[in-house]
Amino acid sequence: MNNDFLERPIWQQYLVCILLPLTLFFIGYQFFIQDLKQQADQQMAVYQEKQVEIEMLQARIERYHAAKNSLLTLITEHELANAIDRHHLKLMSFKLEQNDSATYWDVELNGQFSDFMKFIGDFNENFYYLNFQQLSIGKQDNYLRIRFSLLFKKGMQ
Repeated sequence: MNNDFLERPIWQQYLVCILLPLTLFFIGYQFFIQDLKQQADQQMAVYQEKQVEIEMLQARIERYHAAKNSLLTLITEHELANAIDRHHLKLMSFKLEQNDSATYWDVELNGQFSDFMKFIGDFNENFYYLNFQQLSIGKQDNYLRIRFSLLFKKGMQ
């Protein structure tokens, strides 16, 4: 084997022995730094998504609280009728009573309990505040008879 490495000048030997490992270390270090930067960017993106989600949920809570105390978000008869139809319930009776301080809607529905729960859940998701009074559920042949009164106070702001 003809190896002339040891016959080269000492500065070339040091250059090869030190510069080559330093170059390899530097390249590996750059890949490591790049990987850390990519992971940090991913974590930052996840953090920002969670921040946006939290802000949306906070806005939803604020809208719910505002809706709970505002006359502007009260449900209308038309919206109630659409929700009853959409959730496969049958309206058996509807009576409107008003006095100086409140309005009462006496409602009687026939249908399945799961449909009624979806009916209520739909209003909660859309930020309607429903003040149920005198809720009663009775079993009929193959459906439930659901009776309740909705109370709407006048002058709430």
